[in-house]
Amino acid sequence: MNTAHFTLMVAAAASIAFPGARAATAPKSINEFCQANSNLDFPDRAFYRPHSKDGILPREVAAVGATNWRCSDGKVYVCAGGAAGSACKKMNPSREPSQAIRQTCKDDPGQDFVATAVIGNSSSTWRCQGPTAKIIATVPLDGRGFMVQTWAPLFDARGKINTGIELGADPR
Repeated sequence: MNTAHFTLMVAAAASIAFPGARAATAPKSINEFCQANSNLDFPDRAFYRPHSKDGILPREVAAVGATNWRCSDGKVYVCAGGAAGSACKKMNPSREPSQAIRQTCKDDPGQDFVATAVIGNSSSTWRCQGPTAKIIATVPLDGRGFMVQTWAPLFDARGKINTGIELGADPR
């Protein structure tokens, strides 16, 4: 048997389904999924499997008007992205200005507010005191680096969808 025949046989054998094998099953709900995956910041691929389309939301998440979800301490948390799309992002907790912020203050000293496009995912807002960047305010982050004000638990203590959720906008 030559190498080409052997390779063809192995390829054919690999494509045969085995009667005892079962495909992995998705969890019945996102609540069960997060209980099994207690801290998962970006759960979409794991929940829907790697070949899913981006932008698909579980119906429970969409029902409350959220655009993002994640698992935190075994619970489902939801967020609405907001106009700038930054409300749901993981934030940088550093109290040191980024290179872009420093450059902005160097190029245009005295700005009362450095643009959100420049501060990116900084948890602080910045101004320029002369050419030096100074913090205006810093938003509180949870233990995983997300803004506390923009994420809320999807389910109440009884396991029902929290229909009274108020999803906050980016406070920066």
